[in-house]
Amino acid sequence: MNTEYAVELEHINKVYHTRHFFYRDEETGRRRWYTKKTVHAAVDVNFGIRPGEIFGLLGPNGAGKTSCVKMISGLVRPTSGNVYVEGLHVEKKRLQVLRRIGVVLEGTRTVIWPLTPLENLNYFGNLRGIRGKVLKERARQLLDFIGLKDKMNVQVRRLSRGQRQKLAICIALIADPSVILLDEPTTGLDVQSSHAIREKIREMTRAFNKSMLVTTHDMFVAQDLCDRIGIIDKGKLIACKTTPELLDVFSDKTFEFRLDRIPEPSKFLSIQGVQSVALDENGEGPVLVVSVEQEETIRSAALYEIISLLRDDGYLLKSVSMRQQTLENVFLRLTESTTPSVKPIVSAENQLERRV
Repeated sequence: MNTEYAVELEHINKVYHTRHFFYRDEETGRRRWYTKKTVHAAVDVNFGIRPGEIFGLLGPNGAGKTSCVKMISGLVRPTSGNVYVEGLHVEKKRLQVLRRIGVVLEGTRTVIWPLTPLENLNYFGNLRGIRGKVLKERARQLLDFIGLKDKMNVQVRRLSRGQRQKLAICIALIADPSVILLDEPTTGLDVQSSHAIREKIREMTRAFNKSMLVTTHDMFVAQDLCDRIGIIDKGKLIACKTTPELLDVFSDKTFEFRLDRIPEPSKFLSIQGVQSVALDENGEGPVLVVSVEQEETIRSAALYEIISLLRDDGYLLKSVSMRQQTLENVFLRLTESTTPSVKPIVSAENQLERRV
């Protein structure tokens, strides 16, 4: 256990066995069981979430994201390994752990539609042991904070999807948990609602030092919101780095030179350090796309020589930019790889994020 983390998964394994049975045998009266499939939802998974950090857990459908969330919240027991929340073992101290966790499920399933937002918060607050003046003040403060103060007495069924999602976040916060688990918090929302919820998640994390775990399929949301990202595929944690570090993993060091006229790409291939050259034309004029080596000294010399050659040939250089990597590209390249020799990409800053 590492005291640096509010949430810690330590060598977690989870195996599901799906079983089906035949109809009762007419002669013996017995049912015949057989194991249909064994699913490894988590294979030696190690990661931690610090206080004040937003951690994104990404992966394809069936990769094991939901199983990890359920093991943190105590809904599912790991086959082996340990899960800690603020130093408490989730299985051994389950009630104490539940007081420290708030969960927002996909599809606002924690919201009771016939009730108003204020009634929802009063109901769930009582379930969590918050009562009286404290509950009343906290409920109104949360509704004001999230932007639902003017809707507190309107039935949930009459609210928009974005407003219901905001209410689900308030319900998760009513007991003032230190750890919040968000399952697809922006799915199906319009641009304005998605942006508003991301801002509130960021504000809650920074202002109140909460630990956030976000699962999402939206790569833009993950890239914009998360401080650190773990990518899980087939139960294995194949990447765990800060968002900038992860974006730099497959950085091809490709540069775009926007020019006034079409150049001859082949003449740049003889420059040392240049790996490939291509031409891209759009409405703003021709663009020379050059990929160079990763080594800094060689790359620098190659760029200087490219610019010098363009100047000598009389080209007007309108702009130079490095092509930015996106989280979606990194995600696809990691999860689509089927090569057994591909190594997990994890941060070397501590032993927790090291797969054995």
